[in-house]
Amino acid sequence: MEPLRPGKLIRPKVKEYIKACMQQGMTRDQAKEQYRLNGTCKCYRNSTYVVLIYKDFMPHWIWLSIRRDDRMPIHDWRDLQDIKNQLVGAEHEGVELYPAESRKVDTANQYHLFVSTDPTFRYPFGYQEREVSDAPFLNSKQRTLNA
Repeated sequence: MEPLRPGKLIRPKVKEYIKACMQQGMTRDQAKEQYRLNGTCKCYRNSTYVVLIYKDFMPHWIWLSIRRDDRMPIHDWRDLQDIKNQLVGAEHEGVELYPAESRKVDTANQYHLFVSTDPTFRYPFGYQEREVSDAPFLNSKQRTLNA
């Protein structure tokens, strides 16, 4: 994947943004807070992805909000891993949350990784040792590794 570089964040006018949020079911106060939060993020881009980084939303966590520039759906695990590595660090662990239905937000083909700011933090679940290969395992299909 090509490197991500700092990019310009294009923000709608505040009234337009609040109106659109409220049409999605947010209260005016929630929409204002979301607009404020969006003003604190940094934007990174390449020819495929746009990533917004929020560092001030919660102590000890970085929120990566990731979408394709063309707004089409994605779910390329290697690309998401590479984005996390480029923007936060290779030894930082992150998680993609599949929330309870009561907390679900699904409006924009946008993907969210929540990454620990501590490179020594490890989740108490998942594999414990590295195993990486581009050789097929049984009938799997795996593309060639870049690195």
